[in-house]
Amino acid sequence: MQGKKVLVADDEPFAQNLLKMLYGALQVECVVVSNGKEALEAYQQSPNFVHVLMDIHMPVMDGYDVNAQINSQSAKQIRAHEKAKGLPRCKILGLSGDGDPKTKAACITAGMDDLLVKPLKKDQLSQFL
Repeated sequence: MQGKKVLVADDEPFAQNLLKMLYGALQVECVVVSNGKEALEAYQQSPNFVHVLMDIHMPVMDGYDVNAQINSQSAKQIRAHEKAKGLPRCKILGLSGDGDPKTKAACITAGMDDLLVKPLKKDQLSQFL
């Protein structure tokens, strides 16, 4: 899976390190940021991510707000860039320690592609690459 790049946004250092390790085992480049504002900036600067995996509860800007911005009018230009370059559509994945089906439903309703529940395993990540 070399050559693929993902964006991870999580405010917990342990989760950041674990995700770096899991993506490293999959030979995927992992860009890690600590809050939603940084995630949005990274996404806008480098629209070549296979997916964005972000905690839905972060400081500064949470995962729901980042998702809304990515799916906003200005971000549609980035999506058009992906399509023009023949890149697959970047999937937006929520991340939470809460396995409640209502949380997953809220993420899907908000426009995310899925919600992954911590702790994660390598095979859960590989299905979105």
